[in-house]
Amino acid sequence: MRQGVTVILVCCGLGCAVPAQAQLASDLELNEVLRTTLSYHGYGAEVADADVGDDGVLAALPSLSASRLQSDQRLGTDETEIALNLPFKSSRRRDVDADLGALQQSLQQVQQRYRAWFFSGLIRDAVWEHRLATLQLEQSRARAALILELEQRAALQADAGAIPGYAALLLTQERLDAELRVADGVARRRAAQAGFSALTGLPAVPKQIAETASLPAEPDYSQHPQLALLELGRDQQQALIALTDPAAADWNLALTARSLNGPGPTENQYGVAVDLPLTFIEVSNRASEVQRASLSRDFSLQRDSLRTGIRTQWITLSAEAQRLRERRELLLQSARIGQRIEAQLLTLRSSSEMEVELVIRRLLEVLERRSEAALIDAEIQHNAARLRQTAGLAL
Repeated sequence: MRQGVTVILVCCGLGCAVPAQAQLASDLELNEVLRTTLSYHGYGAEVADADVGDDGVLAALPSLSASRLQSDQRLGTDETEIALNLPFKSSRRRDVDADLGALQQSLQQVQQRYRAWFFSGLIRDAVWEHRLATLQLEQSRARAALILELEQRAALQADAGAIPGYAALLLTQERLDAELRVADGVARRRAAQAGFSALTGLPAVPKQIAETASLPAEPDYSQHPQLALLELGRDQQQALIALTDPAAADWNLALTARSLNGPGPTENQYGVAVDLPLTFIEVSNRASEVQRASLSRDFSLQRDSLRTGIRTQWITLSAEAQRLRERRELLLQSARIGQRIEAQLLTLRSSSEMEVELVIRRLLEVLERRSEAALIDAEIQHNAARLRQTAGLAL
């Protein structure tokens, strides 16, 4: 008995926890949604900056060599030699290594910016898909409810002989179509909710999704995450190519110990050998030159392609924003006139099937315009969010 009561209490607690979590999620700001999403996908502030400290002076692992030369003469001299080779970085190599360390740190920072921008775009699409689906569903339900009311009134009037029975049948057909739109709207909103939860790990879409930051006049290409990441990748490849230049050749220090064992006393010799490239002599490196030319060519093509794509998308969305604003004004005017038309259409009475059908069609057109007017503000805000994404702005 106690176990049964415990199970009931746990189930009740879980049932209360889910709505509470949904309520908390719906109160989040979009920047908090972004942080949650990054953490949900395994990214976040735990990524450490690259260590740009001293990487040491050795260019490679030291090597130890040993040799033993045995004389074939009875009174010959045997030779034993041990050498320690220490490859040191040249000054050019140390400069390139320092540049690579700084570039790695910058790349990590830009990668974080790019990741935030990338997920911002996914979040923007997800929340606005849910908002538009919700608004469309509300309009579909309002449309279905009004048509149902008209159908019921038409059925009573048809029974009384005030209007032909065809009007009631036509409204029944329209009601069924409206209910189908409601069912499609429910499915669309459910899919949007599932997509948002799969992306962010949150149970509910935030209530406030309109961004308050001002919209830039045009994209800032110097700060765009895509272009910044491309440019730093080019710089990193150039630094790696620089390591193959003759001027970056390593220095070598060899410490040698030699023992000569012959008829006389054993002789021990110690020596130091230094191998320094003469960097003041110009040496052509055709492979590096080809790599640099190929890298520059590829970078220019990718940069131009990205800039053109961003610019084209910006112009397209800006034109769409202008069209939506103009359409909004016309829809608001149409909605005001539609209210007057609707009031007059609902009072019309006719025994002609053609006139009744015309009245119903006109009334449905009024409802359609009203629905478009209710959605236009959300479409304008969605367009603004896409413009921010195109400009390279994260949430």
